[in-house]
Amino acid sequence: MRQGTIEIMLLALAFMSLQFWWIRITLKNGRTGEVDKWGQKTNPDKQSELEKTKKELEKIFRA
Repeated sequence: MRQGTIEIMLLALAFMSLQFWWIRITLKNGRTGEVDKWGQKTNPDKQSELEKTKKELEKIFRA
């Protein structure tokens, strides 16, 4: 074997394993629903509560 063959094979193996991991995570996030910018699942109930609170605060500050 030529010099560096083992290192290239290890690098290729690490690259392929990272690619499979990235694809798996991407598919998993796509199946579980919406994800916010920090990678956490969004909760629709929590979003609606935030919207209600936001509207209440806007009413208070407009008065």
